[in-house]
Amino acid sequence: MEREYKSTLRHTAVHTDKLLICSSFNCWRISIRMLPPLLLLSLVMRSLAWRNIVPSEGPPESHLASLRGIVEGPLAGWKAVFYLDPSLEAPVWEYVRGLLVGRNASYVLVDLGSDGALWSEEQPKELLRGDFMVHVVVFQNDPRPFFEAVSLQWNPQYLLFFSASNVTKNNLLLEDTFKGIERLLLVEETYLTSSASRPVSGMFTSFPFEERKIKSIGIWSNTKFASKEDLFVDRFESFRGYEFQLGTWLDDYPYLYQSKTKPEGYGDGLEVEMLDAMARVLDYKYNLTKESPDMMWGAFENGSWNGMLGMVHRKEKNFTVNYFVITGERVDAFDASVSYWMEGFGMSLMSPPPLPKWRGAYYSFTPFVWLSLAVTFVLVLIIISIQDMLQPEPFLGGVGSTWPYLLRAMFNNSIPRLPKAHWQRLFVGSWWLYCFILTTAYTANLIAFLTIPVFPGRIQTVQQLAESDYRVFMFDYGEFVPGALKTSKDPHYRALGDKMDLFQNYNDSVFPMLDGTYAYIESFSYNRILVYVEYKVENSYMLREQLYPGHLCWYFQKNTAWKYKFDHGIRRLVESGLIAHWIKVKTEDFLGRDFERKQQLRAKERENQALSLEHLQGVFFILAMSWAAGGLVFAGEVLRHRCDLD
Repeated sequence: MEREYKSTLRHTAVHTDKLLICSSFNCWRISIRMLPPLLLLSLVMRSLAWRNIVPSEGPPESHLASLRGIVEGPLAGWKAVFYLDPSLEAPVWEYVRGLLVGRNASYVLVDLGSDGALWSEEQPKELLRGDFMVHVVVFQNDPRPFFEAVSLQWNPQYLLFFSASNVTKNNLLLEDTFKGIERLLLVEETYLTSSASRPVSGMFTSFPFEERKIKSIGIWSNTKFASKEDLFVDRFESFRGYEFQLGTWLDDYPYLYQSKTKPEGYGDGLEVEMLDAMARVLDYKYNLTKESPDMMWGAFENGSWNGMLGMVHRKEKNFTVNYFVITGERVDAFDASVSYWMEGFGMSLMSPPPLPKWRGAYYSFTPFVWLSLAVTFVLVLIIISIQDMLQPEPFLGGVGSTWPYLLRAMFNNSIPRLPKAHWQRLFVGSWWLYCFILTTAYTANLIAFLTIPVFPGRIQTVQQLAESDYRVFMFDYGEFVPGALKTSKDPHYRALGDKMDLFQNYNDSVFPMLDGTYAYIESFSYNRILVYVEYKVENSYMLREQLYPGHLCWYFQKNTAWKYKFDHGIRRLVESGLIAHWIKVKTEDFLGRDFERKQQLRAKERENQALSLEHLQGVFFILAMSWAAGGLVFAGEVLRHRCDLD
């Protein structure tokens, strides 16, 4: 029966997507995504293989009894993955099989004799990693060949080794294959004093930051290890003064930059504040990198990662803390921390210059209002002319005398005489009231437009920028934005990608913006500080809309076991409001306190200034137009007088 069961287990592990046997019809949720035949196969296998199997009679060995105590005690009710060694002895096989028969929680069986790579590639991500399943390895021989072949996606949070061998296997706890496991435990048969004493089930784990030592956490006891947290101890309670190597670039305002008061290589900014705050609790040190060796930020190009992410991916650095947003491509290759801030890429443009002062003369009304005035004047002129023609004695004597009469009201001049007919007086009075309202509004607006500079409308959205004549540009440091814009499904984003230029240094990339022909793309906070501080540009502005706003995070090496300690620390900093406070403080270090409010005050101060000849250009323009119109009328009257004499 032992040979028959092992053959059945191996066959099932290889040919049924490696998700083998569930404990009941109410199977584990992710198995629902599998094909229906798999569920049927699970039930058939359970019925055929375990129909007549019951736990072995008689008192079991104390060590195997520890396995039952663990599975039915602290791990009871938890979904689990059981890895079984095909070389287990027959009594162990029978005992484990009987133990699993009565389990009331969903579980998965895996044969350690199968191909680990094939098994892991065909499993859903939820089974391979995460904290809602416990992985239990029951083995006789070395289980490493199976786990050395699994994919990088395999990284359970809880991993328990149960050794059925008489030889110590605690060297497993120091293997690099399992260094990414957050909670790691080995249960093996051991002796308290000598080999002559009664064996007990020893509980061992390793503490990587304590010189990678293997430590005993006690002897199995139902009372001492009553819960999963008691069983799987925290291996990273402290980092014991370890010095982390960080892949960074000290040119990332206001997040990470060269300190103004410390020697070269010492950083400042939000990231330093976060690192220092957590270092006091977790007991670690860190070393920053001034810049990446290839002068790239971090992108996947030509089959490998470059920049700071490349340093982390090659395991040259432990993690990076610069401005990186969470993307699917990066999450597949690295472990991302929880998000600590949300920001996108900002676009800077030069503020458009004010329009010529003389144009303020007609800015009091919109073009539509001016057109309405002209149409109204023509209609009133026609109506008054018809009224004048219908009277026995004409009041004005023709169109030539009517339009100057009506025009006097539009220039706020008095009317020398009124019509005799009452109905005509009411019409002229209505026209005069209409003109009085218009001239009052025009005069009020004219004063404002003559004294305050008039600016054309600013571009404020991505759509407006995409439809404008502006080109966009960016410093080529390996960020994902250029490629994302060119391949975007959004037509406006794609339009920006089509007219994007990449430059190789910051000077070349910023100066085109100063010429007023380009929009400069960079991370929002860094963009604002760079343009204002480094290039002393005060008459620029940033679009309200940001490109690719995303959650910022830190990136660690894939399957970093202690990342959760930083996740906990970052959450506490975010929830306490310190992240928002530090962002504000570090930005004000460059732009000054209340930067936005002071910008508004400076704008108001520019509005309150004495009138000069430049402000009166519109007045002289109106005067010149009036003289020109008067000259034309005078010339027309002279010509008419001469024609009458002839």
